Amino acid sequence: MRLRLDKLLPLIVATALSAPAAWPVAAAERGPLRPVSSAPTEDPSGARVIVKYKALGGLMRAQAASAAKGPQQAATMALRTGLALTDGRIVDGRSQVVRGDKSLSSAALAARLAADDEVEYAVPDLRRRALAVPSDPLFAASSAISPAAGQWYLRAPDSTFVSAINAVTAWDITTGLTSIVVADLDTGVRFDHPDLTNKLLAGYDFINDTTTAGDGGGRDSDASDPGDSTTAGQCGAGEAATSSSWHGTQTSGLIGAQTNNGVGMASVGYNVKVLPVRVLGKCGGYDSDIVAAMLWAGGVSSTPGVNPTPARVINLSLGSSGSCSAAYANAVSQLTAAGVVVVVAAGNEEGLAVGTPGNCSGVIAVAGIRHAGTKVGYSSIGPQVAIAAPAGNCVNLTGTCLYPILTTTNSGSTTPGTNTYSTSSNYSVGTSFSTPLVAGTAALMLSANPSLTPAQVKSLLQSTARAFPTTSSDSTVTQCHAPNSQVQDECLCTTTTCGAGMLDAAAAVAAAATTSAPAVSISGAATVAAGSSVTFDGSGSLAASGLSIASYQWAITAGGTIASFTGSSTGATATVATSGAGSGSFTVRLTVTDSAGGQSSASSTVNVTAVTPTASISASTATATAGNSVSFDGGASTATSGRTIASYQWAITSGGSIAAFSGSTTASTASVTTSAAGSFTVQLTVTDSAGAQASQTSTVNVTTAASGAGGGGGSSGGGGAVGAGWLVGLALGVAGLASSGRRRR
Repeated sequence: MRLRLDKLLPLIVATALSAPAAWPVAAAERGPLRPVSSAPTEDPSGARVIVKYKALGGLMRAQAASAAKGPQQAATMALRTGLALTDGRIVDGRSQVVRGDKSLSSAALAARLAADDEVEYAVPDLRRRALAVPSDPLFAASSAISPAAGQWYLRAPDSTFVSAINAVTAWDITTGLTSIVVADLDTGVRFDHPDLTNKLLAGYDFINDTTTAGDGGGRDSDASDPGDSTTAGQCGAGEAATSSSWHGTQTSGLIGAQTNNGVGMASVGYNVKVLPVRVLGKCGGYDSDIVAAMLWAGGVSSTPGVNPTPARVINLSLGSSGSCSAAYANAVSQLTAAGVVVVVAAGNEEGLAVGTPGNCSGVIAVAGIRHAGTKVGYSSIGPQVAIAAPAGNCVNLTGTCLYPILTTTNSGSTTPGTNTYSTSSNYSVGTSFSTPLVAGTAALMLSANPSLTPAQVKSLLQSTARAFPTTSSDSTVTQCHAPNSQVQDECLCTTTTCGAGMLDAAAAVAAAATTSAPAVSISGAATVAAGSSVTFDGSGSLAASGLSIASYQWAITAGGTIASFTGSSTGATATVATSGAGSGSFTVRLTVTDSAGGQSSASSTVNVTAVTPTASISASTATATAGNSVSFDGGASTATSGRTIASYQWAITSGGSIAAFSGSTTASTASVTTSAAGSFTVQLTVTDSAGAQASQTSTVNVTTAASGAGGGGGSSGGGGAVGAGWLVGLALGVAGLASSGRRRR
């Protein structure tokens, strides 16, 4: 499916982009007086250091014996270091300010004091300054610029700009890390725009169709936007010609334009980097290109090559109607599992349902609101929306637009012209522009706390959002209702139509900075006998203050052939049964998720020791005569406590040419018939009720049967030798015959 900008996420303008001469020149409007540098400074009167003493040290024991509320140990530290030191204010029960003279810097004094074995830490006590608004001339409101409201959407909210996101206060917490990357999947970007030049990474062009690309080729490493203008009918019968939108340049500017550089505009992301990924060209872009780009941008896929700067946040100011496809659902699932936050525009379908991929599970879908906090007429709505942010609105139906979203753009109507900024005449409005405000805020949150998961980012954005206004000065504005086939114009947002509330960047970043990942605790036996079970307990896991553990997920990550869960794997406890026939080890991993979406995992490995039965054989004889049978009895075999012998298996392991079973080989007894002299070995294998096995063998010698009387065998057979008793009997018989003969004659 081809996704479009022109219907769902339009760049709405009052007129075509004009030549640069028609653009108002940004006035050099000055903000509040600010220091030359925002770097921390020292006290000019001398070194100042915050010292914390060790709890069990001699200084603190002496402190405990005094009535003072905190340490005043400068005199003692002066004796220990040989430095001239004086006491400063008490910070807490074990901390104080220690002051030195101008002979040492605060850093040098801190190093000397930190070397003392009774000092837990020593750090310079430096002077900080409040961060002022950025120096970008288009940031502040001014009648000399267009729009006169400037970048109203980034400032602190007031009675006029109810929906402003308060990025200024968020910047007091963090101005973003350059290591945090936001991928902007759009039409590409103008790399030569002066407010973007040093903020853009190399990116990639994923448009495979050369006609759509409009740059003379298919996929390549150049994410530049050549322009996406079209001719009449090019995108469909009856469709009008369009000028180039420079849409990706606009969204990139909101995410990461250079800020506080005295040029142009400020961006919500301030210092974060932008990775431009081109997926939209003439008439939009195909799902296959967009999905491939999403996976590559987030570092999940190495096609067409490894992304050297994978994104933590992906901005998708694009979409179309319809339900979330399996391709998008799979891509989002992979990205969120990899820790990538996916932010998507709800769409511009005038109060109709959220389109795709904004309706995919796991994304942060963004609706558009007016400066007054009501739903802007063109924004899509519905339960899939996570949060709302300013999208730009004009209020008046004719004339210049009063409250558009000011951002970076280009003046060319087809091919690139002069890089400039959108104005009240050539204005930018749409959920395309509310979305990067949320993406940039997410990047600031990750700058403040890089360990946040996508679920945590979404939860914190929603929990810190400001409530929508419940009334309007216009009595015709009614409450928004669930989307249906009817267009909804401006309406009063609810949490089921426009998300959890209005984006508050300052509150979201503050919450992110103080949010800790949950601590995982697993208890359970370290060694178990094969065939037994072990129960693991994760109920000792703890969430950060104000949060709770929302879910548990157990998994066997190694040794699955000898271990398996016997019940639920999603509770605070889990039981694993081991195979009675196996030994070795297995590993269980517990992942806990807190009520803010934060996750942590820990693993536990258990050694499994073998438990086997005892096989026992008794034979009716150890030496047999060929032709006779030998009986074997395995009934004395035993199993360990709690188990029984489940089966017997007899086998002749050697001498099979002279011996064979004459009955069952699976009973507790067996009989073997012999046929010739030699030896044979019988093996008994017993299996217990848990599947464990043991074997025992017995060897029998076989002799040849004796000839003549007394032959017939028996274990005393002599193999044909003449015995002494037989000779005596023969002699007596001969003597008797002789005597009888003499009498008859």
